[in-house]
Amino acid sequence: MAMARRKRKAAKRASSSRRATTLAAPRRGTRAAKIFTSPSVNVDFAGPDHRFVRADLEIDGIFHGEASYEGRIFLDNAKADVDTPKTLGQGYAGSFYIFGHGGCLGDPGHCEVNEHKREDFDFRNPHPLTPAFKRITVTEALRQVAKSRKQITITIVPVVTAINKLCDPVNVFRCSGLRIVTYN
Repeated sequence: MAMARRKRKAAKRASSSRRATTLAAPRRGTRAAKIFTSPSVNVDFAGPDHRFVRADLEIDGIFHGEASYEGRIFLDNAKADVDTPKTLGQGYAGSFYIFGHGGCLGDPGHCEVNEHKREDFDFRNPHPLTPAFKRITVTEALRQVAKSRKQITITIVPVVTAINKLCDPVNVFRCSGLRIVTYN
């Protein structure tokens, strides 16, 4: 009887320790993620004497294989962080959202995107981890900073909304390029 009781307790301990290591429930990020600040960008094209009706920030090649996050965009505010108010006076231009995949659970190479061998008329969906593209309208913020400056920085503050043990909590935002596009 005592032996059976010990076996049940041991099984219960093993079961609870397995539950503690599962990835089933993502959590909010607790550490500050690395903030991206671009080198100086020339914005003399956006001065008060130029007429544009809209300006977009386009971000290419966003990695989204790990954590989910909100990317807050600030123009000419390199000191922005998660506590910076989202106001035009602070250079806030808008946000984009990434629904991350939570890290790779497969074999080595499982999550590598290999699209270069596809035919032009291959109508299958692209690989789920093909880098993302985001376009954010930043018209008012760009007009505001271009009144007094010819060069600005673009700061992207990632605010992690869901993360697990497979995700890098620091290097959350990664991209291949940024550009500002204006429309007359």
